[in-house]
Order: sequence, then structure tokens, then C-alpha cells
Amino acid sequence: ARVGVKCKNHVVAAGPAGVDLLPSGHATLTRAGTQEVTGPDGKRMVQLAFITGIGSSPYPVWLDDKGHFWGYAGTISTLPPGYESNIVALQQAQDAATAEAVKAIAHRFRNAAARGPVLFDHVELFDADRGAFVPDQAVLAADGKILAIGVGGSLTTIPAGTRVIDGRGKALVPGLWDSHRHMGDDWGILSNVAEGITNYRSPGNDIDRMHDVFKRRAAGDLLAPEGWVSVIVDKKGPLAAQGALTVSSADEAIAAVRKIKAAGMWGVKFYTSMDPSWIAPAAAEAHRLGLHVHGHVPAHMRPLDAVRAGYDEVTHINFVMMQAMPQDVVDRSNTEQRMVGPAKYAKDVDLNAEPIRGMIAEFVQRHTIVDPTLVVFEDSFEKEKGGAPGPDYAPYADIVPAAIARSFKAGGFPLKDGYTRDDYRKSFDKLVSLTGALHKAGVPIVAGTDGEGMELVREIELYHKAGFTPAEAIQSATIVPARMVGQDKRLGSIAVGKDADMILVDGDPSQDLGALRRVTTVVMDGYVMDGDALRTAAGYSGRPK
Repeated sequence: ARVGVKCKNHVVAAGPAGVDLLPSGHATLTRAGTQEVTGPDGKRMVQLAFITGIGSSPYPVWLDDKGHFWGYAGTISTLPPGYESNIVALQQAQDAATAEAVKAIAHRFRNAAARGPVLFDHVELFDADRGAFVPDQAVLAADGKILAIGVGGSLTTIPAGTRVIDGRGKALVPGLWDSHRHMGDDWGILSNVAEGITNYRSPGNDIDRMHDVFKRRAAGDLLAPEGWVSVIVDKKGPLAAQGALTVSSADEAIAAVRKIKAAGMWGVKFYTSMDPSWIAPAAAEAHRLGLHVHGHVPAHMRPLDAVRAGYDEVTHINFVMMQAMPQDVVDRSNTEQRMVGPAKYAKDVDLNAEPIRGMIAEFVQRHTIVDPTLVVFEDSFEKEKGGAPGPDYAPYADIVPAAIARSFKAGGFPLKDGYTRDDYRKSFDKLVSLTGALHKAGVPIVAGTDGEGMELVREIELYHKAGFTPAEAIQSATIVPARMVGQDKRLGSIAVGKDADMILVDGDPSQDLGALRRVTTVVMDGYVMDGDALRTAAGYSGRPK
């Protein structure tokens, strides 16, 4: 703690010039407003400041009247003894200052000129509806809508003042969807826009937080993707999901579902400690109210049990693999067994035999959706401690602050019971193969990260590894999630009459899915935004590799 305080004081003393960091990077401090606090010494004023260059978001600290570090208010706060009662007020002041900062950024990008007509000419167009890459196309958009599509160079009758973007060597793709993005702070949301994510499905967020995001986005004060949000419901107890609505009976579970609907949310996500007997009545009420039902598979249940009880979608490929796990794993899947069981045993599962074969057939029959989040298990099962960043983070390692780059080297899930990293890697390969088998059978797959969002392209690459064509892999992050949320008439593909929701990327994703990381232009809500400028605003120091 003393080292941390010394570092913060050093940044304060450096002033606007900031300080260089090891092994790389640069930190600066910007002062914001003041706040009155009350404690053992009576009332005093402290000043808010933000340190940039350390983490993915500006780091809030509070300074005393001498400009020295005084405290920090967060999930875990560091304040002088006796000042604990000020935590909420300090956090509110930090949030308000952050909102003002991101509001200024949103207004800079969301201006009248940015929403003017635009023509992307001579692009490779990804037609998500057909799953086809069409060479040398022209796409004209204005007032937030796609007006015309034709052969490159053919759209000559265009509105006055149309901005023309030469798309040679580039591809125009529908805005990407992260179907498993728990929305974080405002800066993380901005980063997602810079990454080409223009839509998301959150599988669990606080209702009040999402109301705030929706309100500020609608007002143009927050640069954020458009979202469809579920709320987590779990059984009250020590293993309940953090941030969940916790319940103690089937009646309380039904009441939670009604609360979610009344709050205007899109879906309900049940979690691993739910009593299995509560799922069917709660899911039935959710469906009656028009809510989507998905989630982790509760302990003592297998995925088919959950689907038969009312799940529209199973979240995470490890829970799909639970169909073939030993009973003691299934009965404790609300503990670390959700990871340990598949890590140990998945490698030996025959995907062409029962019980997997029958499960897949019933998923197809019931139109069950799967949200695999393969990147979670690649990181967990394949990575050694202290090794190089995995393929999800390596493209970003040179353009993020040093502390974030260091976190990319964290090791994977600990080895258990004499199993080796090679065993875990073979099990991960089987999870990839299971995703491919589901897709081949016709089960809809939606791409999600359960991370920061920057992992999305790696998730798409893993689907290609699982046997998807490049077009099918991109569909999992465009038209398929748009269909899932019932917005495919408006979003998910580039077609005349649809919303101008698209990204221009440098390269040919039909040959290199990694080109999806190289976003040069983002069109969201009709606003045309420069990819490099977005990355700079979000704290990146360049383009990902």
C-alpha cells in the first residue's frame, strides 16, 4: 500500500508532463472537482483527480489540500480511518465526472457533419443475409439508413455533400455484436465502439446501471452500442451470483421475473445455484411476459433438463458439455466444478455418441440457441502461468497501458488431480469441436466474449477453427444475434432500408478474420466515425495487429 501511495504522489508531483512507466507507457494526472468529506478531523475538502495510462480506464484518486494522495473509493476503498461513511458520495462524484468526460467525447463524434450522407465505394461487401462476400460494391447511406447498394462506381446520383470513402482493399461488414458482454464502465463501453461493436446482448447487469446507460445513450451523451439486457436470478445463499436478484422460492423467482419485465429488460438469466424445481414455473412466467430465458445450467441439472424446463438458450459451452459429465460434477456445477469437470473429462467425450448426439438433436428440434464463449476456456485451459498473451489479447498487447498488457500474461485455470496442461488443452479442443457439431447440426450460435469485448474477433476465429466457414463465423456476430433479439429487419446485415450500422475494416475477412480487428470506420446510429480517433479516445495507442 505504501508503494502505491508513493507512486500516486510521484504522478501528482510530475504535473501535466506525467511520468514514464516500466516496462512501457506513460501516466498523467488530470484534476477534477472537489468534494467535502466528514471524519475524525471534522469537515475537509478533497480533490478528485484521474490518472490515465495505468489501466484501461482513467483511475480516480482523491488528493488532500497539499496535493498528496488522500484516498480511493471503489469496490474496495482505501480511505483514512473514520472516513468510511463518505464512500458513496465520493463514488457518485467520480461517476459524475466520468459521465461529463465521456459526454464531451460523445458530442465530439455525434455531430451533424458525422451524420451526413456517406458513400463507401469499391468495397468488398459482406452480405450477412446470404453469408456471402461480394467484391467491388458501393453502399450509400444517409439519415441513419442505407439508401442504395450497387456495383462499385455505379452510384453516381448522390446527395450534395456526400462524403466518399474509397474502400479499395477494405471490407464493409455489419456492425459487430458481442452477445455476452456484461457492460462495464463508460470507458469500456467506448472501447467497444472503437472495436467495431455496435450492438450487444448483456447476459446480466444491474437494472439501475442499464437505465442510466440507456438514458444517456438516447440523449447522445454516451457513445455506446445498442443493447439488449438480461438480469440474473439466483437462489439466495453463499454461492449466489454477484449482482443477481436472489430468491428463496418458486414464488419469489416468479416475482423476480416480473420485476425484470417491469424494468423494461429483454431477458432473464438463471444461474447455477437456482433450485431446479423453480426453473419451469419461472421460465413459463418469463415466456408469458415475452422475455428471453437463458443462463447457466443449475447444479443437479443437465442442459437438456434446463431446455425442457424452458431455456431458450444455454450460456457457455462448458454447461453444454455437462450433458456428458459425471454426476458428481453436475451436482456441484455451482462451484469450481463447472470448470474442473470439463477441463478433466471433456477430452474423452465422444461427440457422435449418446448422450451428446441426442442432446444436439433435441436442441435442433427445440430451436435452442448456444452462446459458447470459447475464448473463456481457451484462456483458462490452454495458458501457462506467466506466459505470452493468448491469441485473444496478443493483437492488443502493444497498444494498451502496461498494467493491462501485463494482465494478458496471467496463467490459466490451475491444474487439478494430476491432470496436465496438455489434458486441459485436449479438453478445450473438444469444446471447440462440440461448438462445431452444434453448428453443423443447425443449432444457432451467437458469438460472445464474457470479457472486455476485445476478445470478440478471437471468438469468431475459434468458430472458423470449429468448422464454420468465414462467412458463417461472421454471421454469428451479425445477423444471428440480430435474429435472436428480434431485430433482424433493422440490424444485422447491410441491406437497403436497414439502419446504417456497419464497419469498414482494412483487409479481406473472407481470407483473414483478423482483419475484423483493423477497424478504419464505424457507422453507428448513422454517425460516421474514424476508427483511429475512436481508439485514441478510448485509450488505445494505435491499431491492433
